[in-house]
Amino acid sequence: MDENQKPEEVVNNYEVNTLCRKHPWWKCLLCALMTFLGAFCAFYVVTDWHFKAMLRMKHRIPYEERMESFAHKEIAGFENFMGKEGKKFKKNAIIHIQNSGKAYRIIVDLRAFDNNENNIQVSTNGNILTLAGRSVRKSKHDEQISEFQQNYLFGSNVKLGSLTKETNGNYYIITIPFEKPDVEED
Repeated sequence: MDENQKPEEVVNNYEVNTLCRKHPWWKCLLCALMTFLGAFCAFYVVTDWHFKAMLRMKHRIPYEERMESFAHKEIAGFENFMGKEGKKFKKNAIIHIQNSGKAYRIIVDLRAFDNNENNIQVSTNGNILTLAGRSVRKSKHDEQISEFQQNYLFGSNVKLGSLTKETNGNYYIITIPFEKPDVEED
């Protein structure tokens, strides 16, 4: 026994013989593998948390309903502008054409022409009816002149020579009758 050693103490002197101690490349390989697995698990857990949070209703975008309704209103306004263009502008049109079965009626709103039927000229050339109008609005510092010309091509079944013009309130009505078809009797 050693002199410095007490009789009750027993020293265990044994050598640790591990795989990594003899081969240091195993130590590097196992450390790299553990680092990779730890990083993979951490990335997976964080990704899973965020994915589940996005799917939960209470973590939705704030004011999402307002944004959706605003987008729907914008789309509806665009569809009204583009899709129903004819109906929208027909309400505000100055000239309306109606087919009553016996004649065509062209109705011109005289409010755009100072309620004066003399500001509208009607002329015919063959089967073409031409409407021309002019309006002058004066103010203190400027003068606004509005002019238009509209041509209508009719088939051979109308009598442009026998058209009639009349004024009814704020409307100038031009009536173009149809020709009666010739009926051959046997």
